[in-house]
Amino acid sequence: MSIETLAPYLAGPGAGLLICVLVGFGTYKFMASKIMPLVQNFVDRHLQQIDDMTARWDAADAKREAQHDRIITLCTEIKTEVTSPGIVNGRGH
Repeated sequence: MSIETLAPYLAGPGAGLLICVLVGFGTYKFMASKIMPLVQNFVDRHLQQIDDMTARWDAADAKREAQHDRIITLCTEIKTEVTSPGIVNGRGH
């Protein structure tokens, strides 16, 4: 094999394949060094926001649960007052 027989391959398909490999490697390096850290920061911020929302929802749920328990207690007290013997039409005998 001489340079005269290899030259058409190196200038044609071989050069195209080499260029594709170099462009692929450059794209990989660019993505790994520039784009992935940006995406990672974006995902971390997004997950932190979700954690914050969950904490606020948990606090609000605890408050709503306490209010619900208080409403149940008040309804039970009202039911007890209404059904107590000796009370007719809201007045005692």
